Amino acid sequence: MIIKTRNLSKQILFNKEKLNILSDINLDVEEASSIAITGPSGSGKSTLLSILAGLDLPSSGEVFLADEPLHSLSEEKRALVRKDSVAFVFQNFELLPGLTALENVMLPLELKAKKKAKEVAKNFLIKVDLQDRINHYPKQLSGGEQQRVAIARAFACEAKVLFCDEPTGNLDSKNSQLVVDLLFDSYKDSSSALVIVTHDKQLASRCDRELELVSGKVV
Repeated sequence: MIIKTRNLSKQILFNKEKLNILSDINLDVEEASSIAITGPSGSGKSTLLSILAGLDLPSSGEVFLADEPLHSLSEEKRALVRKDSVAFVFQNFELLPGLTALENVMLPLELKAKKKAKEVAKNFLIKVDLQDRINHYPKQLSGGEQQRVAIARAFACEAKVLFCDEPTGNLDSKNSQLVVDLLFDSYKDSSSALVIVTHDKQLASRCDRELELVSGKVV
């Protein structure tokens, strides 16, 4: 299993009261598989994704990513796990405005000291049909094009797990469909596991499995 949780729970204090965000989540994600995490707003989806990716810690229980016990690691060590094993596609794209599309895709590759980063980045931008926009800056790209750059950046990293947080949330229906198709086409050509938080039932239906949360519990 590339991801495994056991009795994972998360609580926070609000107005001196303990609120249960997640309760006893048991989850197994196999390598190179895809899973959609769905549920209404406030159900704990994004919190679960953050814990699975090592961005947050559970209040109790265990979470393993690539056999690393994230629940017992320091922030520094969790950052190293993320660097080696994780890539992200966010709702708001998270592209650096001062970098071109090519440079945005190259950046994580250079941070990982990957060889031929420019060539690899260019090839992934071609895969998402942005060969004519390589030298454009994010402000010169549409929302759909920016998300395609984000997808190219994520898959270029060749991460063990790709986490997507509402990847079509800021896109119109036409661009949403294009991005979903590109996302799954790229996924099929990779060895990454795909974990998607989404409200989009059509997107969820493309995954191997769906995990529905209601009030922090699996239903």
